Amino acid sequence: MALSAFAFPAFRVFAAAQFVSFTVLTVQIIVRSWMVQELTGSPFLVALVPSLHLLPTLALGFFGGELADRFDRRKIVFWCEAALIASYVSLALLVVTGVAEAWHVLATTAVIGVAYALASPARQALLTDVVPPQIQRRAIGSYMLVIHLTLLAAPALGGTLLTMQGIGAALMFSALLAVPFAFLNLRFTPLAAPIRAGAQGKLIKNLVAGVGYIRSDPSMRSMFLGLLVMVLFVNTWGAMFPTIAQDVLGQGAAGLSGLTMALGAGAIIGAILAVFLEGRMPDAWQQFGAALLFAGLVALLAVSTSFPVSLAITVAASAAGAPFFINNMIATQVGAADGFRSRVVSVRYVVLAIQPVGMMAVGAAAEMVGPQLALGGSAVIGAVLVGLIAVAGGVPMRAGRPVEAQPAPVEAEAVPAILVPQGGSD
Repeated sequence: MALSAFAFPAFRVFAAAQFVSFTVLTVQIIVRSWMVQELTGSPFLVALVPSLHLLPTLALGFFGGELADRFDRRKIVFWCEAALIASYVSLALLVVTGVAEAWHVLATTAVIGVAYALASPARQALLTDVVPPQIQRRAIGSYMLVIHLTLLAAPALGGTLLTMQGIGAALMFSALLAVPFAFLNLRFTPLAAPIRAGAQGKLIKNLVAGVGYIRSDPSMRSMFLGLLVMVLFVNTWGAMFPTIAQDVLGQGAAGLSGLTMALGAGAIIGAILAVFLEGRMPDAWQQFGAALLFAGLVALLAVSTSFPVSLAITVAASAAGAPFFINNMIATQVGAADGFRSRVVSVRYVVLAIQPVGMMAVGAAAEMVGPQLALGGSAVIGAVLVGLIAVAGGVPMRAGRPVEAQPAPVEAEAVPAILVPQGGSD
């Protein structure tokens, strides 16, 4: 069964904790982006909010993977959740006391980014600690369906609070909602404790070994290049939602809520589709086909000036993008050799963390040429590059698992011993 992972109590508790955590995180990013839009009206600074959520992973993503191999992953996630909640409450208090400024938003969002970077590898490693190896692919797909549900729940919650109660109430309520659910991360027991001996040794040597493994495997290399293009040129679109809602569609906060809810609805459709396609379509076809469709629809959104049409395009684009990111995560993790999965996930997190570069680039371009041309141009560039990778660098893959090349030899000291894959939430 596609959702068989939910038969395991530990997975259910873990999934519930992450659903609330990501719902609150998404509410916070939506409200913070709108707050900066109101305070500054700058597309670049608006794009900087989600960028600061991801930028720390560039510096800390590898380190987070190393922590996940060395220490209790549940405690890592719990203490990072505590840091997230502290950041949420701090900004909420600044807002309700009337002293909040744009730099407060950016600074506290950077704190969120640090906690997120350190927790993410441990969070994803726990995902497959709580199910048997034979259903790991289904567990990852089920988990991503849960995470994509937050993309609908968060805009509904955040949009309602933002339009009816204001920024301060939205920030404070979401912060308090996260508190009891953070403790769920300590309320389950993994099925088996992972072996961590391979994580010992020099950090840089371990990480170089992981990058070397990806470079030596043609299918891995192709999937990572496709992911890099998508996060730099196409999946930056959400950073422009506040500016598009305000300056292009003229809908204000209600328009932002509508766009983000449309994104969430499409993401759920796409996640269900990805779970259905799991094992039925070659990974390469699913990833590159979905990537090209996603890029084309984002380019179409960029030229729309009708709010209803924009909502429909957003649903379709999000539904197209979800299968790419979900299948990319599953295929890179499960397709990696057992001894390299932790390193592969760490590298994947760093690639995902490059997304703020694209967000800030499209934000800066929007300052000069307008949000429509900036977003559309970026999506077209992404589509062209993905097409080139598919034609020139693609590797034939079987349905469900990429064909593995033999990795280059690495020294035994550099091989991590973690035996379960980690994932990434996109």
